[in-house]
Amino acid sequence: MESLEDPQPQEGANGEAESGELSRLRAELAGALAEMETMKAVAEVSESTKAEAVAAVQRQCQEEVASLQAILKDSISSYEAQITALKQERQQQQQHCEEKERELGRLKQLLSRAHPLDSLEKQMEKAHEDSEKLREIVLPMEKEIEELKAKLLRAEELIQEIQRRPRHAPSLHDSTELLPLSRDPSPPLEPLEELSGDGGPAAEAFAHNCDDSASISSFSLGGGVGSSSSLPRSRQGLSPEQEETASLVSTGTLVPEGIYLPPPGYQLVPDTQWEQLQMEGRQLQKDLESVSRERDELQEGLRRSNEDCAKQMQVLLAQVQNSEQLLQTLQGTVSQAQERVQLQMAELVTTHKCLHHEVKRLNEENQGLRAEQLPSSAPQGLQQEQGEEESLPSSVPELQQLLRRTRQEARARLQAQEHGAERLRIEIVTLREALEEETAARASLEGQLRVQREDTEVLEASLCSLRTEMERVQQEESKAQLPDLSEQRAKVLRLQAELETSEQVQRDFVRLSQALQVRPVPALPDWLAPLRVTSPGSCKDSPLVKGVLSSSWGWHGPVLSYCSKNPETLVCTLVSRLKPSVQGMVDAQGICGLSPTEVATGSTGHRPCPWGLAGGVEAAFPHQVPSAPLV
Repeated sequence: MESLEDPQPQEGANGEAESGELSRLRAELAGALAEMETMKAVAEVSESTKAEAVAAVQRQCQEEVASLQAILKDSISSYEAQITALKQERQQQQQHCEEKERELGRLKQLLSRAHPLDSLEKQMEKAHEDSEKLREIVLPMEKEIEELKAKLLRAEELIQEIQRRPRHAPSLHDSTELLPLSRDPSPPLEPLEELSGDGGPAAEAFAHNCDDSASISSFSLGGGVGSSSSLPRSRQGLSPEQEETASLVSTGTLVPEGIYLPPPGYQLVPDTQWEQLQMEGRQLQKDLESVSRERDELQEGLRRSNEDCAKQMQVLLAQVQNSEQLLQTLQGTVSQAQERVQLQMAELVTTHKCLHHEVKRLNEENQGLRAEQLPSSAPQGLQQEQGEEESLPSSVPELQQLLRRTRQEARARLQAQEHGAERLRIEIVTLREALEEETAARASLEGQLRVQREDTEVLEASLCSLRTEMERVQQEESKAQLPDLSEQRAKVLRLQAELETSEQVQRDFVRLSQALQVRPVPALPDWLAPLRVTSPGSCKDSPLVKGVLSSSWGWHGPVLSYCSKNPETLVCTLVSRLKPSVQGMVDAQGICGLSPTEVATGSTGHRPCPWGLAGGVEAAFPHQVPSAPLV
């Protein structure tokens, strides 16, 4: 009985141990199931977070694409607005340039109206007028000179004819009584009357201004009243023929060789007019030189202006070429940047597509995992329920094997879930990094594009301004060069014509001055040799002075005493009386040591008359001198 009772307690203890082990295993199984449920929840949470992250990435990509499209649209619209604004500004600048050109043209017209002639043209016109005035002065003088020469020739022929007649004059001293001049000459001497003081203004001017006016006044038939009143009136009882003979004889006494005829080429123009003509000739020469200098200066200025315009055009063309090259390089840079942006956009689009496919694949894998987990969990739950309810293993090893297998499955699932979560986490991080890199690259590209856009705008504006400036300069040069060139050509032609006219006038003036030049006069004749002394003090030793002082010419005592004290005055007075025949020679050489000017004026300076005559020393002497040298 005891042997039978002992196995029963042992069996009860074993059953208790097995039931405890079974309860422990069941508790472990329940923990494993709870852990599996936790893992399922974690997997679901990770899948939901993954889906949310993918959706956020998709939304961010879509937003970025939309922002890029909006930026592109804004940039395109801003470019179009800037282009229209630049076009409007260009039109305004063109209108402003046209207004400035019109204003400049109006100012040029006002200036041309205010100053119609240049100083050069005025000077040329003045020179032309002066040359015309010279011609008007010289031509009548030439005519008067020719007329006077003809009259002198006729008078000389008449005198020679009268001299060839037999003379009835007794002697030189007796003929002096027949010297009173009459103001009513005979008809045969009408040509000589034309040369007198009553013969007209031309003869008066010629007789007053020429150096040889004394030669004309010496044989003038219309002499002054003072000379006629100082001579004895012995012609009242003579016939007209005798009066004519006496007049001619008196004229012959005044001029030993007859009427004075100046040699060919002798100066017949007054000194004042000759100096005036020379001054006018020099002035014309100066005007001609100044005109030629101004013409050369104008030509030099035109050449310099053309060179400056050519240099400016070359500089502008070089600037335009440089601007075009810079614009081409900028256009190439912009095109390259646009190509790079397009390539990066294409890469972003491809990356976005890849991410989209990857998200789809992950979703499919997630759905597949969920589909696998649902069927596997359903049989396991049924099996667990069946095992719990119906077919749980009855032995401990089987339960241990089941528990071990369940743990391995749970551990494998947990590892798979961890691997999936880690893989998803890594993919999310890589996607975020790629997105950040793409965002940074896009920002840098946008900055580069903005900088290049600004540079392009600045260069386009500078190029437009340069083009407008070049067009304006070309238009202004083309507009200014045409009238300037035509005006310069016309001015040069006009200056050439006026220069030729001035040269012709100058040649005429030189020819006339050469025709009027004084030829060299011969030496003094032998009968004036006694007058050639070295000093005025030796004049009293001259035989001529001694003969005059010792002669009985009816001079007053004070006159003779003054002449003896001042013999040079006497000599000058005598020479002035002998001037019709020898004045040219005396003026050339001088006498008694006196200068030709003192001899020609008949005085030795500003000496007052010692006996109170108003006409000076010369007025004290009679108007007749011997017709032959008193040697």
